[in-house]
Amino acid sequence: MARVPITVMGYRCERCGHEWIPRGGIGEEEPRVCPSCHSGLWNKPDKKARMSYEAFRDKIAATLRKTGQPLTWTEVRTTANLPQAFPNNQWVHRMETDIGLVRRRESDGVIHWLLKDATLDLGTSEAPKASNKVGASARAKQGALE
Repeated sequence: MARVPITVMGYRCERCGHEWIPRGGIGEEEPRVCPSCHSGLWNKPDKKARMSYEAFRDKIAATLRKTGQPLTWTEVRTTANLPQAFPNNQWVHRMETDIGLVRRRESDGVIHWLLKDATLDLGTSEAPKASNKVGASARAKQGALE
């Protein structure tokens, strides 16, 4: 007897990645839960796909370099096709040192993102001014202490 490959259709859990072959035949209905993680949402993709800091940082840097001009967060998010509505503040602060991210608040209150090496290209000889990072609640506490 010759050995031949046989392909059988099965299922894969979108949550844990477990793959299995159904017990019954073709006419059997879909399983209700994953046999490994017991998730009832085994066939629904995870809405909050986690993105690592490195992937986030690289997408931001590539987008800002490609456009060559300051962008707002909404423009960065749309261009880079990022899932988050708001950036992670800790990651943004890390990017300031890692890739030289500069956030500049304009006179109309709009915050533009750009890379530090791009500030020289824009004809700005001086370093960008640091924004006031003290929030309203911190100022209220500080005023109460004085």
